[in-house]
Amino acid sequence: MIHNLSTTLKAILDDTSMPKLVLDADVAFERPAESYNPSTRTINLFLYDIRENTELRSNEPIIDRQNGIASIRRPPLRVSCSYLVSAWIEAGVTGEQAILEQHQLLGEVLKVFSRMPTIDEKFLQDNLKNSLYPVSLVTAQTDLVRNPAEFWTAIGGKLRPSFTITAILAIDQDVAPVEEHLVSSKQVILGEKSIDKTEFKDKTLTETLYDIAGVITDKKTGAALENVEITLLESGQRVLTDQSGCYRFRGLRKGSYKAHIVTQGYSTAADQELQVPGNSPTAFDIKLPPI
Repeated sequence: MIHNLSTTLKAILDDTSMPKLVLDADVAFERPAESYNPSTRTINLFLYDIRENTELRSNEPIIDRQNGIASIRRPPLRVSCSYLVSAWIEAGVTGEQAILEQHQLLGEVLKVFSRMPTIDEKFLQDNLKNSLYPVSLVTAQTDLVRNPAEFWTAIGGKLRPSFTITAILAIDQDVAPVEEHLVSSKQVILGEKSIDKTEFKDKTLTETLYDIAGVITDKKTGAALENVEITLLESGQRVLTDQSGCYRFRGLRKGSYKAHIVTQGYSTAADQELQVPGNSPTAFDIKLPPI
């Protein structure tokens, strides 16, 4: 995925909408060591730092719901990839002219990246197109290069004008998802143990409990409704729908329940009747008419 990020940045600089000064330059990824001296006008994007973005770390699982089955997978790893951006002028241009043209090219590249807080989907390459989150881009931040002279020495080069760009990726963790039914049942067996506590007496009580889940949508548009409050009057359980309009109740006995629904902008005058365990994967889906 990281190599797709590099080709994405190249696709941005090679796009026909870019300034002519940028389009006329080659794009390279080599380490700009002291021996680095391209013969053509070049924009160098050197990837020098890869680290997890702990501020965006999440333990909330990703849940995909379809046909009564929930596919649960680990959230993606959020990774910051930082590039050093520098400009190089072709051989034959020397002196003050070379310095000014280098500054001009670097300034144009800075403008290109600084106007992209997120990378447009049209530039994304290969599996970045299917990323769960947009690829954000931070330009000209100095947190990772506090002393430019020491930094350039560390990579084996001499100090020259440059800036950094940091792209934040969402990298899927290759762990097989867990699949569960949205409606499930549990059997609870209650009884008394014998004196030696090794076995149950003959008289036991068996009870089946159910987990139910559904989706609340706009009856007119079909759009999922987030933060809808649902209360089961019989049990007092209360939940809110998530961003996909989904809700879930756990540990219910078989029977009829009344769901009291509260949300703004929709008619919720009548309580919804839910029959547990339900007779289909969509038995607990609710469509609310807008007011």
